[in-house]
Amino acid sequence: MSTLPARDLNAVQLAESMRAAGCPLCHHRARAVRRFIEGFLYESVNDVTFRRDLDTARGCCDLHTHALFDADRRLSGGMLGSAILLGAILRIREQELRTAHSAGGISRGRRVQDAARPPACLVCTESAHIDEVSAGSLVRLAADARWAEAIGAAELCLQHLVTLMAAPGRSGGWSVVEQQQLTRIAALRELVAGFAHNSSHDRRQLTTPEQVASPTRAASFLGGDPGER
Repeated sequence: MSTLPARDLNAVQLAESMRAAGCPLCHHRARAVRRFIEGFLYESVNDVTFRRDLDTARGCCDLHTHALFDADRRLSGGMLGSAILLGAILRIREQELRTAHSAGGISRGRRVQDAARPPACLVCTESAHIDEVSAGSLVRLAADARWAEAIGAAELCLQHLVTLMAAPGRSGGWSVVEQQQLTRIAALRELVAGFAHNSSHDRRQLTTPEQVASPTRAASFLGGDPGER
């Protein structure tokens, strides 16, 4: 892919993601989320406002709890920052369980339901914001023919393709981008069907490398890039 024109840092980062394998917006989000987690591990562990927000959220989702731990282990090895934050989350969740344990009657059921509620993960909130901003940026950048061509050819996942289709401010040529994506999806569907058809013992020799790779590509399209997971 030729160098895409970029006038600000966000566009530069999106241009880099456009050159990565798989969905560029999954790649862009994963990098931004990683920076966000690393940032609060090293800058906000003892920040009063951040700690209050984390307490209110009741921690992180399963995915980002592991991401928090892995980031600290990868960067410092000492895991002090994650230990402080995970300890704070443990205190809150333990108290919820103790409250449910000591409750009786109807109150117990309500307390158990409260303890079972998923946390309002701060990283998930940031991730959604990243998607919103990057989708809006790509739609605006698509007014340039070079960006439009790159976006039309990109291996966008289903979630991010729908996010782009819903974003405001689409230029007059945006429909060409969507048509390119629909053509790509139809071709992928045919490859998956061809792989299934040629999987019987008497037709396996007819299977092409593109068909062999198609289930993996279909999973990435439907479920997003697994990099962040």
